[in-house]
Amino acid sequence: MHTMWNEPFGIGVVEMVASGLITIAHNSGGPKSDILLPYGKDKLKTGYLAYLEKEYADEMYNALRDGPNCDENIAIRKRARKSAQRFSDEVFNTSFK
Repeated sequence: MHTMWNEPFGIGVVEMVASGLITIAHNSGGPKSDILLPYGKDKLKTGYLAYLEKEYADEMYNALRDGPNCDENIAIRKRARKSAQRFSDEVFNTSFK
């Protein structure tokens, strides 16, 4: 869980999703606009965003209700890891050539 409000980017969030963690982050700043974006042609979930305490509680429940290794969580982890590749060293270096 990452609760920093309006973080400009959110490298910690990138590291969480890249490592395969189910991530709940603040619905503002970089996590909202750059990192936990829907993925693929179907725009599927890559993590959870929350703003208020109740939203955090609801999203924790949503993430854990069927177990940490349920099919949906495994799919979220896979999508998030693929999405996080946008922030890899290779992509970063290529973009500056």
